[in-house]
Amino acid sequence: MKRLLLITISIWISLTSCTQNAVQQKTDSVSKLFVKEFNLRNTKGLYELTGDVFKKALTYESFSSFCQNNLFPQGDMKEARFEKETNGISKYKVVFNVMNATMLIGLDRMGKIETLLFKPYVDDNARKNARVASTNPLISVLDKKVDSATQPYISMLATTGLSIGILKKGEFVYYNYGETAKGNGQLPNEHSFFEIGSISKTFTAIVFADAIEKGKVKPDDPVSGYLPDSIPALAYEGVPVLLKNLSNHSSGIPRMPNNFHPADPEDPYKDYDDRDLYSFYKTFKLIRKPGAQFEYSNLAAGTLGVILERVYKKNYQDLIVETICEPLGMQDTREYIRKNDSARFAKGYTEEGKYNPPWNFEALAPAGSIRSTAADMLIYANANLGVAPKSLKKAIQLTHVITFTDSTNKIGLGWFYIKPGKDQVLFHNGGTGGYRSYLAINLEKKFAVVVLSNTSIGVEDVGNAIIKWLEENP
Repeated sequence: MKRLLLITISIWISLTSCTQNAVQQKTDSVSKLFVKEFNLRNTKGLYELTGDVFKKALTYESFSSFCQNNLFPQGDMKEARFEKETNGISKYKVVFNVMNATMLIGLDRMGKIETLLFKPYVDDNARKNARVASTNPLISVLDKKVDSATQPYISMLATTGLSIGILKKGEFVYYNYGETAKGNGQLPNEHSFFEIGSISKTFTAIVFADAIEKGKVKPDDPVSGYLPDSIPALAYEGVPVLLKNLSNHSSGIPRMPNNFHPADPEDPYKDYDDRDLYSFYKTFKLIRKPGAQFEYSNLAAGTLGVILERVYKKNYQDLIVETICEPLGMQDTREYIRKNDSARFAKGYTEEGKYNPPWNFEALAPAGSIRSTAADMLIYANANLGVAPKSLKKAIQLTHVITFTDSTNKIGLGWFYIKPGKDQVLFHNGGTGGYRSYLAINLEKKFAVVVLSNTSIGVEDVGNAIIKWLEENP
């Protein structure tokens, strides 16, 4: 069964339980309408349930073709049974005449469908027959807490491996579970490579902040001043998109460009280059005032990175290595894995437990292309806690300054502030075709947690459980 929308690099922001309940009620109502229109084979009625973001990503003709060729042949939807909600995305088990499927639905602010994904059904309750191998000695209270937070995830039938790093009182502690590849019996360690997905955006933000500190750009510079002259000014009613808007997801630029048509769904970003990016902007028109509303955008983050490449006349990997990784001694953080390090690269797997090749990037590399290790990510976390060379420390601290807020979001440059427990923490997560990542830093109490997985099932529950325990046991 083909995917309706590609899983893109994304961030899931924790909501309050009250908000979750309200969102779920709306989603249940929309799902019932979807089932009704589906069984009538009313593609126009189905399409009208979707919002502007969805429609920009998928035309009615493409949506109708997908329904006719992929969904309708499965027969009627006999049932759409809600299973769980994770950060605004609701999972339903859909029973067709022909097969069972998973349907994921996420709504926009207007209660319209923004995310819609169908895939073969996987039972989250299916468990491995034996306890997964780990390096956890299960001696200290922390050891046991990490294990209790990890077991519900790593015991799932589809998951493969985890590498967890904890920074507490200046000490680095690591816990590793599972395998670097299914069936190889090899535990990951703190030096195993994983794709970190959208955490890359925080690296892009630091390069941006460093450019600000060096006087190469200003946060309030209009974006259009850094793009080719052939691209019309990016503005709405005279209000321009500013560089900082690209980093705090308030630009009004959509999540993904409408000319994003991957040739290979298993490696969707590899063919989208700078020419495609500029082509998109030649016809793009803003529909709202920049800085007024949050809309998470891989495209905006990618555009910021392309601008920085133009400013420095260097590629993205060189920018992050020279600006961040070399000064901090992060030898294993980069866009491209060196040939000699390939044996340390954990193989990635989908939510169904199937192998997914590594993702490669062109223009949108600054949105999610970095590979790293738990050891390097704790060095990175420590730098965000102030352990960094003086010049870089200023740039890092600048990314922590809040530049956008609304009723749900509080954002610096690249970073989000969330509350998994009572304390506010600096946060970002990430996901690619075969990996999920999590990084949370408690700036006040000086601790951090990184979780890296080589399965594309979110690790937020694992990370949040550890963060909340550390908060209560500093």
